[in-house]
Amino acid sequence: MRRYQESTVGRAIEANTLVVLPTGLGKTIIAAMAAAHFLHKNPHKKVLFLAPTKPLAFQHKKTFSELLLIEEFEVLTGQTPLIHRKRIWRENRILFATPQTIERGLKRYFDLSEVSLLIFDEAHRGVGNYSYSHISKKYFEVSDKPHTLGLTASPSSDKEKIAEICLNLGFTRVEARSPQDVDVKPYVASVKIDYVKVDLPETFLEIKKLLEDILRDKLRLLKSRKYIDSAALNKVNKRRLLAVQSEARKKITENGDYSGVSLAASAIKVNHALDLLETQGLSALSHYFARLGKQQSAAVRKILRDNRFMKAKVLTQKLIEAGVEHPKLDALADLVAKHKNQKVLVFTQYRDTVESIINALNEKDILASPFVGQVSKGVKQGMSQKKQIQTLDNFREGKFTALVSTSVGEEGLDIPQVDLVVFYEPVASEIRAIQRRGRTGRTQAGRVAVLVSKNTRDEGILWSSYHKERKMKKLVSALKKEGLRHQKKLDKYLAAKAEDNKKSFGQANLSEYSFTDADEVLVYADYRERNSLLLKTLEELCEVKYANLPVGDFIASDLVALERKTLEDFLQSIIDGRLLTQIRELKRNFTQPILVLEGAGSLYTLRNIHPNAIRGALASVSVDYRVPVIRAEDERDTAQLIYQIAQRQQVERKRMVSVRGERKPFDLAEKQRFIVESLPNVSAVLADRLLREFGSVSAVFQADSKKLMKIEGIGKKKAQQIRGVLKTRYSSNT
Repeated sequence: MRRYQESTVGRAIEANTLVVLPTGLGKTIIAAMAAAHFLHKNPHKKVLFLAPTKPLAFQHKKTFSELLLIEEFEVLTGQTPLIHRKRIWRENRILFATPQTIERGLKRYFDLSEVSLLIFDEAHRGVGNYSYSHISKKYFEVSDKPHTLGLTASPSSDKEKIAEICLNLGFTRVEARSPQDVDVKPYVASVKIDYVKVDLPETFLEIKKLLEDILRDKLRLLKSRKYIDSAALNKVNKRRLLAVQSEARKKITENGDYSGVSLAASAIKVNHALDLLETQGLSALSHYFARLGKQQSAAVRKILRDNRFMKAKVLTQKLIEAGVEHPKLDALADLVAKHKNQKVLVFTQYRDTVESIINALNEKDILASPFVGQVSKGVKQGMSQKKQIQTLDNFREGKFTALVSTSVGEEGLDIPQVDLVVFYEPVASEIRAIQRRGRTGRTQAGRVAVLVSKNTRDEGILWSSYHKERKMKKLVSALKKEGLRHQKKLDKYLAAKAEDNKKSFGQANLSEYSFTDADEVLVYADYRERNSLLLKTLEELCEVKYANLPVGDFIASDLVALERKTLEDFLQSIIDGRLLTQIRELKRNFTQPILVLEGAGSLYTLRNIHPNAIRGALASVSVDYRVPVIRAEDERDTAQLIYQIAQRQQVERKRMVSVRGERKPFDLAEKQRFIVESLPNVSAVLADRLLREFGSVSAVFQADSKKLMKIEGIGKKKAQQIRGVLKTRYSSNT
């Protein structure tokens, strides 16, 4: 090992350590040596190495297998069959895994108390609700002697964020190295950075002016409503507009005013169109226009009807037909052509632009291949894990010389001989900028080129990233120089933070609300839910059996059934009248039915439904039918909720779980209400009022329109509809 690696390993063995080291200087080797130490000292325990992506997990396994003499290595990802996960965990000493796979399997497959060293690759991700934080928390709860190691090239330019990473992942020491350190400098290859600036053509400026005029109008209206202080284009960015949209949504619940949300949404969409025009090109802009045309929101309809927007679309299409594109493409093709027999890695923010770049390179007889994420976006297909790995292998072997990548290629790519890295656009994040640049200059001198459109947002983003990066370098340097003095400050900060967290939880023991033991529980799920992420997550938590459920989507016990609705489905069920019918059936069949509303955001802003109608539906479900309504953020959250309910029912309360194929018998009152509810627009509440007023089903049926109209909730039209059904002669052809 190199001297700086030896000293870093020594420090990492002593304490839970965040290692900050420039890309290409052997962070994985440091992790492997630390792993060897812990495997030697704890022969009956394991090492768990977490990496944010599947290709990275496989890459680290390959590196470890070349460095260490043991053979018990294996990779765990979402692709690993459920039936093999427990065996793989049991039989191997080093596990390489994606964090989501471990998080989902903690209750059924993986026991973190068996881990002597937990390694977090790309540790800067350990903030907020990312899986790293949850796994670390569980590890410190169950391990008798937890030890963590974090690896990153770019922690943050924010001291608070670094402190949050340390707090979340249990680090008590930061071991930082910079390229200027004496023991590091001999191993750092020089990287030359060039800024290639292009002018937007006059034809682009005409489209730009049209879009800017629309955006300026939207901003002025937002300013008049006190959402922003200035309507100047250089004072408002996407982040600010998203904050405005969030603020405007709160106003809907207060006074039913949708105008702020609609204005903010319009401004966001026009701002994005400007971003694509200035920084990406006409093809990306045209694709975006096409996607807007398929949307149905009021904000989009207003934009599409604007004459200036229509003119911008026409001009864009004419320029594309005339073969005009963003000048960056020509500059990029000329640049890469100068490195024709060398490996080139091109980064771009948008998947739409990947295709344009490849076409431009192909025209220069440069073989290029895309490298994108696994998720498909619209008609743009994602790349499977197998395809990603194969693409990297082909690139490494020289089957093509240019790789055009989205952000998926920013972290951990093991391509040692990249001669040129091109940023198609500057990125505001200092972490992403460092990650991109780190793909070159690993074993020999490299070059980076950043394409910048003059007098556009490209220039603002470039300077923002530059200043953040300088701040990060100073912070890393301070971490290195302050040594023990900084460590004492960090220890004091972490202790204070931990105490604050403890106080925020109060004196209640939260474990009484959560069941995490290994008792096996069973959940019945409807066949219609089978291929969802929800079921895949639930299968990792407990046993799931599928059935054609007569009511509900999930059954947790003989008492509890759950109806799951996304926010969109819930709103649609109000519109088409399904909601209360489904709730009524749930209530008839189960003693404790539950409605789960799944999705982040506000119910009041998704559809053009008056907030009072939504509140009325929620009130009817909760009060009239006494069915609790529980919110869940996403499918994984819903799965966790279902599991906890089933665990509580079956383990604590010893309830059985069974599928009810038949309804329970009606009592007389239920039968009477059921008959009256069959009348037009008569709800369960209204049926109860009618029966209480007239005394019997017969009396209700005999009441004339005037008598019916005396009942609260029945007007002239509804009374006529009821009498029409009761009096009209039956005909099978009616």
